[in-house]
Amino acid sequence: MKTIILSTFLAITSLIAFSQEKGFVRGNIVDGDFGGPMISATITVAELPGVGTTTDFDGNFSLALDPGTYTIEVSFVSYTKKVFPNTAVKAGGVTIIDAVMTSSIEQLQAVEIVAEARRNTESVMLMDMKNSTNVQDGLSAQSFRKVGDSDLSGAMKRITGVTVQNGKYVYVRGLGDRYTKTTLNGMAIPGLDPDVNAVQIDIFPTSVLENVAVFKTFSPDLDGDFTGGLINVVTKKFPEEKTTQVSAGLSYVAGQTFNSDYLTYNAGSFDWMGFDDGTRALPFPTSTKIPNEVLIDPKLAEYTQAFNPTMAAVTKTAMPNGSFSFNHGNQKNRDNESTIGYNIVLNYSNQTSFYKGFQSNDYLKDNDKTENELFLNIERIGDLGKNSVVWSSLFSGSYKKKNSSYSAMLLTSQSGESSATVRYNNDYNQNQATLYEHVLTYTQRSLNTFILNGTHKTGLLEITWGNALSRSSVDDPDFRETRINITDGDTSLATGTGAGVDRFWRNLIEYTESFKGDVKIKLGDKLEIKTGLIGTFKIRDFDVQSYKLRRTNLNDVSIDPDWYLQDENIWSANVDEANYRNGTYVLGNYQKANTFTAKQYVAGSYILLQQTIKKKLKLVYGVRAEKTGMFYTGENNSGTRVYRNENTFDKFNVLPSLNAVFSANDKTNFRIGANRTVARPSFKEKSIAQIYDPVTKRTFNGNIDLDQTTINNFDLRYEYFISPKELLAVAAFYKQFDGHIELVSFATAPNNFKPRNSGFAQVYGIEVEIRKSLEKITKLTFLNRFFITANTSFVQSKVDLTTVKVDNTGGNEFDLRENNARDGETINKYRPMSGQSPYSVNAAIVYEIPESGTNISLAYNVQGEQLSIIASGRVPDIYTIPFNSLNFNAYRNFGKNKKARVTLSVMNILNDDVTLVYRSYKAADTIYTSYKPGISAGLKYTYTF
Repeated sequence: MKTIILSTFLAITSLIAFSQEKGFVRGNIVDGDFGGPMISATITVAELPGVGTTTDFDGNFSLALDPGTYTIEVSFVSYTKKVFPNTAVKAGGVTIIDAVMTSSIEQLQAVEIVAEARRNTESVMLMDMKNSTNVQDGLSAQSFRKVGDSDLSGAMKRITGVTVQNGKYVYVRGLGDRYTKTTLNGMAIPGLDPDVNAVQIDIFPTSVLENVAVFKTFSPDLDGDFTGGLINVVTKKFPEEKTTQVSAGLSYVAGQTFNSDYLTYNAGSFDWMGFDDGTRALPFPTSTKIPNEVLIDPKLAEYTQAFNPTMAAVTKTAMPNGSFSFNHGNQKNRDNESTIGYNIVLNYSNQTSFYKGFQSNDYLKDNDKTENELFLNIERIGDLGKNSVVWSSLFSGSYKKKNSSYSAMLLTSQSGESSATVRYNNDYNQNQATLYEHVLTYTQRSLNTFILNGTHKTGLLEITWGNALSRSSVDDPDFRETRINITDGDTSLATGTGAGVDRFWRNLIEYTESFKGDVKIKLGDKLEIKTGLIGTFKIRDFDVQSYKLRRTNLNDVSIDPDWYLQDENIWSANVDEANYRNGTYVLGNYQKANTFTAKQYVAGSYILLQQTIKKKLKLVYGVRAEKTGMFYTGENNSGTRVYRNENTFDKFNVLPSLNAVFSANDKTNFRIGANRTVARPSFKEKSIAQIYDPVTKRTFNGNIDLDQTTINNFDLRYEYFISPKELLAVAAFYKQFDGHIELVSFATAPNNFKPRNSGFAQVYGIEVEIRKSLEKITKLTFLNRFFITANTSFVQSKVDLTTVKVDNTGGNEFDLRENNARDGETINKYRPMSGQSPYSVNAAIVYEIPESGTNISLAYNVQGEQLSIIASGRVPDIYTIPFNSLNFNAYRNFGKNKKARVTLSVMNILNDDVTLVYRSYKAADTIYTSYKPGISAGLKYTYTF
């Protein structure tokens, strides 16, 4: 009986507790007069006197209430009260209220706004842009949702002056990767490729992002090594409500998907996870001494037989591209005093590409200067198959109490890309040879980053700090290349024709530790002082192991690459064996030039003052000082150049900055800025390493004498904020480069490239941006649902050729070009700067039906042709041809509470190709490389729990 009574009592208690489960009203309050969060704003409930809370130092608040309908009031001394009537609170649910507070001088009565259960971060993002002291652009989480972008690579294309290369790397104002920097929550992190300055942005799903901001002007509190733009990706620390989301998608590429001619090769069983299972591992220690064939050492056969015998590409049916993502986040409030937030994100994508007729050619200027047309030196044409797997995970946790907050984040990303190429290589110049080639490659990249940061506010003082520790690696295990000479139907490995069978392993590991600490003091409403310290340390290890497979009889060979390492065809030291000293054997040992270690440190400090003059004028001025050192350990194969932890780069940079903002009225800003920044050479560039790419047959050569680039920047910008969601902006900029780093081909070896410092260069241009709704423009309800964004950049650049040194004797590029000029050709003293596009256009039109959860968008992006590789001697300039990208995206929510979504996308509708060409005086453009990405159609299903 007691048990029954106790059970009944517990059941009733549980039922009462369940029926009284509270809901939450949460949001963010922004100071519309001065920008930034509204700290200590009061949140009250009209129906419940004495019940309420205040915003924290981020402007956030969370208020627990019993289920019901309330009138929520937001107030602050001397600011207009915001009233949200009929705010519904559901048990266990979250209602979002965001507000921008303005001075009550402009408006004395309360403003009534109907609260919505969605965050108006698009307005907040424009408010940040309006109040920023830098020239800044960006997108909010609401913008991501409006267009339906699943990751940042698609979203970034709509930001003024921004282009996305290869679907993952961001360029700003047409400037190359060297002048763009990416930070995550304010902390610099390396990307999946340590030799690329920008972070691979497609690893960030938009579902966990608060916003992304692009700073186009420097101020001393930002990193000094950016010139085009600094992209700061901000993740949600405290999700507004508990959310779990799962999505899966498939895409079809015309001409590629389900093509049975797709090229691949039999390799690791874990390739689908982005890493090798050991199949491609070097079969013996790197220190192993391979005996010479003439020594007749049986170990030579043992080492040769240890190699994986697969050398040939095989055909297979290409499968559709697939993607999967999962994210979960929530925040927990404890007695309105402390808050805990967390996010868990998992992403996976598997992309297959197949390019028929992939070209990679070498052209030269004819020795006869009366001949304008280019001479085809080497032609490479065939088929290329690629499979790329990328997965990433992000785990973050945040804790906030009173005037302090702490957050920690672990970002892990892994990618693996395999490729298989079958082609013919025709040499029309030196040896007239035709080579039949199979090239098999695999590149594995990994990134692990742990970020810890905190913020503390007390009185007039605010302290922020952060620390990031990263490990990144690039591993190229077992590149396999077979080149068989074909003459009149006969096959051989004649070395004079370039024939051969090669294997090599390349490995790079880099560790990065960075720290920053900032102190900000607000002295009234007119003066703010900010100062801080930064420190970064990097260390890289790089090595290459290269081996060749040779045969004594070069003429008795098969055209099948797999034939060479079959057991019966391997060299033998046994006189009784049929292949005694006549089979395949390995040749190769450790090479000094293929190994180096490099270190870099950057230490600095800054001071920044922000001064407000009569509310209309803001002056932001200060200086940043950075001390940088690089150390190199390595030597060339001849031993004539030896470095032992030698200091190869020692710079102290003073980077001043002045920015001014004049607010003519509440909707209009005029900006002006002048500052200095730098661009430093990478580890790979400032080395004596030689890095070979078997697919393109090109070799990158390091330049240990490379110096930094110093840039003076000047900016003007006019902004008109039409409404909280609409903007018109026009900007002009001018940049002076001293020592711009460019990639140049060798005059006598066009397949070899080397970075060098140019002399004086300059860039100037204008940008125009508009974000506009068609609402209220027309009385047609249908058109009122359209929203357009469009921006364009026009840029001119020039390099003074007389200041560009091309050799150690003092020769300059102008003289070199004149010596190789065609008859009648006049060499201009100036040329465009490499990597600089003359224009870019980003445009999108969005049609939205919020009540049905429907969104349709069409986006167009193009970047003007750019000089990519500089001419040298008989080698012509190489230009990247514009790629016209037209993409369609549509989604619709359905089901109970609209929690399910289906998204349809069509990419590269114009079916444009990716092409680089040689260009010379009065000569027809000839192809350097070219391939067709194809038109793709994708379907994705997303469900939110």
